[in-house]
Amino acid sequence: MPSDQLSAAAAVVAYQSVTLTELRGLFDRMEFDLKDVLERERRVSDTLDSVESEFDAVRARLQAMGVLVPAPESQSNAATTVSVQAPNSSRYAVPVVPAGDDFDQLVRLAEARLDLLGIDLSRDPLQQVLPSGQIARSLGSYTEEHGDISWDETDWTVVLIAGALATLLDVILVRIPQDSTFLGEKQAGSPLTTWLKDRDRAQDIHTRFFKRFEKLAKVPYDAPTTKATDGLISGMRPATHRLQSLGHDPALGFLAGVADLMHGTGTYIDKAGQLIQVPTDYDPVDLITAFITQVRHLLSDVYTPAGLQPPFFSLLQLGQIRSPFALDPSGVTVPWTDVARYMYTNGYDLRHFFTMGITPGVVSAIIRGYWLLKSYATGGSAAQRKLEHAKLTSMLLLGHTIATSGTLLKTGLLFGMNPAALNYNQILAMAPATIAWFTEAVARDHRITQALDKEWELLLAESDGQS
Repeated sequence: MPSDQLSAAAAVVAYQSVTLTELRGLFDRMEFDLKDVLERERRVSDTLDSVESEFDAVRARLQAMGVLVPAPESQSNAATTVSVQAPNSSRYAVPVVPAGDDFDQLVRLAEARLDLLGIDLSRDPLQQVLPSGQIARSLGSYTEEHGDISWDETDWTVVLIAGALATLLDVILVRIPQDSTFLGEKQAGSPLTTWLKDRDRAQDIHTRFFKRFEKLAKVPYDAPTTKATDGLISGMRPATHRLQSLGHDPALGFLAGVADLMHGTGTYIDKAGQLIQVPTDYDPVDLITAFITQVRHLLSDVYTPAGLQPPFFSLLQLGQIRSPFALDPSGVTVPWTDVARYMYTNGYDLRHFFTMGITPGVVSAIIRGYWLLKSYATGGSAAQRKLEHAKLTSMLLLGHTIATSGTLLKTGLLFGMNPAALNYNQILAMAPATIAWFTEAVARDHRITQALDKEWELLLAESDGQS
């Protein structure tokens, strides 16, 4: 529900609360036994009827004796009753409630009445008119029914610490993939990525585990040069051919690569950012064979010197979208196609992607761990944690937002706009964090709406039963 509608509803409820409180106060001040008054009125009426009968009998006897008896005065000629009102008495004006379904008119009436009572409409009017005990009971009942997703100071502190610590690790541990010189400035690479890419260690792992797949996993999308594609794919060379081939993408490869194996084709992105499919002399294979071959081929490439690109990274080459990065001293920004090729050829591969995963991993670990520990410490149940999951998703979203802002500042301020300093893993983490928060928020609003609709149905049913 929009905030303006919530404010309007709060004003109406506050107005109703004030009116009911005033009426309750009036009745409390009235020492008036209505049943006793009605009983007295009945006794007086009976007495008057008896006296009137006696007068009629006397009048009849006098007339029989020849005494002239004047006829009783009619009601029209009766003495006029004077209504006397005490000088200090007052009448309570019952507020007029608009008829029909004009909610806006009711809101205007409520706001005018509250303004006369000195209620500040810029703040929540309910908190100004309802007793603190009633507010506490209402909040407690709401929390029990829908879960508490409000933040306290500790929650804010933990989220800020998680985002700041992730940024610090991004600067110190992730850095850039390898030692390099960017625009004349020497920059130190990531110590962890350097360890993962150690030539002797990488060669040993490749020889022991993955080299045997090279002969078993020949694929049609592995052309190393432009000449090997009959000149159809511009900019193709051994150092970039995996980046330009969608089949080598660790995520897209299970779609494009498997499709290429099943059709005997190769799908590439050329230097101009165009998506091109090239026919080959490879024989098509079935789905199961294609899937197994795809897995084997990726494994055979992952620990080679060039490695594999990060998931979905090949898509940065599509089109000629201008980036904010300049790759030479002229300061002229270049398209993302050129930026992606620069990053990949300077060590921005799947192994560095694992290193970059430290940043979003720290954010998630700290916030999720804190949330679970706090729930256990306060005796929260699994059902209660499920009700309050929207709070966890909002904390994660803010934590990832801080870490993402940190990697952007790191790239611009500390590494002189070197695109290889971007934490691609952290940027990707924003998508699921945002989707999870949005999905949980919608689900929570839906549960609350259902509960309100149910209460309205019960109220309407009770109203119909009493009418």
